[in-house]
Amino acid sequence: MKVVIVLHGSRDPDYINDVRSFAGRINVSYAFVSHAKPLVNEVIGDVYIPLFVGYGSDYDKAVSIIGYASPPLLDWPGIREFLISLGPGLYVFHGDDDPRFIREIGNLDLGNTAFLAIKPGLAELLGRYCPDKVIPILFTNGVIYKRVLDVTKSLCPSTYVERPLFELESFINYFMKSLGWLISNTKCLRC
Repeated sequence: MKVVIVLHGSRDPDYINDVRSFAGRINVSYAFVSHAKPLVNEVIGDVYIPLFVGYGSDYDKAVSIIGYASPPLLDWPGIREFLISLGPGLYVFHGDDDPRFIREIGNLDLGNTAFLAIKPGLAELLGRYCPDKVIPILFTNGVIYKRVLDVTKSLCPSTYVERPLFELESFINYFMKSLGWLISNTKCLRC
């Protein structure tokens, strides 16, 4: 079975390199919804897995384009335990005010969380205290990861910022263990 992971896409070469490297490590193909090649209509596969951290407008757009739906990362089995294993620290999400996304974050009960795009904002929290570690819940290096890094280093220069998920050996192992579940929970909406 040829599995294609589908991500939002970015023009940032670090983002594209992270996706390419990750896909090679787990032996799947990859495609993007926009901003980068190959686009989803350029990659032939048996199952297309929209790979997003949580529900929101980018997830909905990808599902409508590719015609496949999968649970986002925050709904995967064992994700809370995996994320907690990266801490303790301040968990940072990009953010979408979609109620499903907000509910997912709340259900995880991670403790300290912040967002780039919604409240509570990362800069606002780091203006009050500097944690030992910031844990971006982002798949790749790229524009958003670099913003987390810049904001953190400007306000809390000694705070460690964890690498993106695709660069973590522990996430690669977690993903490989979850792949069978993910495939079986991916639904073709146009089949």
